[in-house]
Amino acid sequence: MSKKLGNLLFVKVGKVTKNKKLTSEKEFESGIKKYPVASAFMTKTGFRGDEVADLIHHGGETKAVLFFSTKTYEKLNRLSGNSFTYDDVAHYGENLLVDSIDESDICVGDILKVGDAIFEVSQPRQPCWKLSANTATKPITSIIYNNGLTGWYARVIQEGELKKGDDIELIKRAYPELSIEALNRVIVDPFSDKEVTLQAIKCPVLGEQFRDSLKGRAKLNDPKNEPFWYHSEPEE
Repeated sequence: MSKKLGNLLFVKVGKVTKNKKLTSEKEFESGIKKYPVASAFMTKTGFRGDEVADLIHHGGETKAVLFFSTKTYEKLNRLSGNSFTYDDVAHYGENLLVDSIDESDICVGDILKVGDAIFEVSQPRQPCWKLSANTATKPITSIIYNNGLTGWYARVIQEGELKKGDDIELIKRAYPELSIEALNRVIVDPFSDKEVTLQAIKCPVLGEQFRDSLKGRAKLNDPKNEPFWYHSEPEE
């Protein structure tokens, strides 16, 4: 199976910098401000030259790279009243800016070839307050969360060079029911689609942090404190 999904419009990398919080003069360190480069080499833990400040919640092999879509940018502009362009700084911390596809077209476990590198989609991005600070838009984090406009993380299966204009090819799809869009719906309300939630919890390639969040939300929202997946988990 090999199918072209779209094109890589921009490769973005950045250094850790000091940034101002939205509601105070306090500063925080982050690598969220990334800028376009002609090409970059993708390693197992991210692009050479790209930096991450918060290694607990960002980066590492499960979140080596963040894909984001032009279609998602446009939706966020409409919902937030912004007019951000995607050809300069990464307003949402993205590494790879793609066209033609968005969260409805990509599933966890998808094997994607971009340039010389091969990726396995691992999970949706879980938005945090730094997105509001970086965009100077207080409600943007909740807009992203509530509308599932997150982009998606991927692991690196094969290291290699990526450059602007590379094709994005789908090589394999193992979990067609677990689109990024579907996962974003159940992280907001795990009971909105119990089957998707259960499949996600059982999915061996779903990022551990996202799975733990999903299980926690299911338990938190269950009145009996024994969520529906409790007796359905696979044995160790």
